[in-house]
Order: sequence, then structure tokens, then C-alpha cells
Amino acid sequence: MANPADRHILSRALDALSRSPLSEADDDALISAAHEIWYEQSSLESELRLFLSHSPDEVGVRRAGYLMERLTRFTCLSDERASEALYSLRLLLYRYRSYDQVDRQPGVRLRERRDELAATWGLSEGLGLKVQILLPYQTRHYAATRLTAFK
Repeated sequence: MANPADRHILSRALDALSRSPLSEADDDALISAAHEIWYEQSSLESELRLFLSHSPDEVGVRRAGYLMERLTRFTCLSDERASEALYSLRLLLYRYRSYDQVDRQPGVRLRERRDELAATWGLSEGLGLKVQILLPYQTRHYAATRLTAFK
């Protein structure tokens, strides 16, 4: 079995996901990234540093930052892992993320709303409906089966 430090699954997934709009993301890469952040023990900071060393461009880095922060908002993530993810995101937060209030537009139709988190990362697109692909993997039942499978 490969050493977890040698796998670099998250950095490869972030690289693949950062190359195109996240609403068109590759399902397998998206699921791999979510699994690595939610359930694995890899060093998120090391994975993010590796991604940044090969990062395609500024928009790609913004997409990766948005995606990591978005994945920390799922309830299946442990508090410790969420803290680690947010700590590792410090590599990007001050350079690529805006803390300005996003203008909310009351009365905007659901299909015309924009992802406010994506906007703080300077993106005009977010995950959109792609988030539905992740829903089966973030349930308590799925997390419990993963934990018992590796005992």
C-alpha cells in the first residue's frame, strides 16, 4: 500500500477541477476532492502547497480556494478537519479572497442568484447543481460505513 503522503490525491483533484468552471467539473475529481477533505488524514496544507507549486493561473487558484472552503461547510466534516482546512486556506485567503459584503439582490429569481461564496473568491461561477453529486457521500450513514470499512 502506498504511503498516504505519496498519494497527492487532493492536489491532483484540485488541479483537474481548477482548469474549467466548477459547474462543469469532472464528477470523479470532485468526489475525490471531497473524500480527501472530509474523510482522509492527508495534510491539507501540504496538498495545497503542492497544488500551488503547479497552479495553472490565478482563476484556477481562486477556484481551488472556493472549492476547499465550500467543502468545509458540509456537516460531515469533523471540527478538527474543518479547522485544518481553514488553517491551510490561509495560504490563499489574504491574497485571493475578498471580505467585502456581496450585494444581495432581494427578489432575484432562484435561477439568477449567484453563489455569494464564489463571489468573495472573485468568481462568477460556483458549484451550482454539481453539489448534488456530493450529497450521497456526506451522510452520517456513508461516513459510518467508511469508518467501519477501514477498522
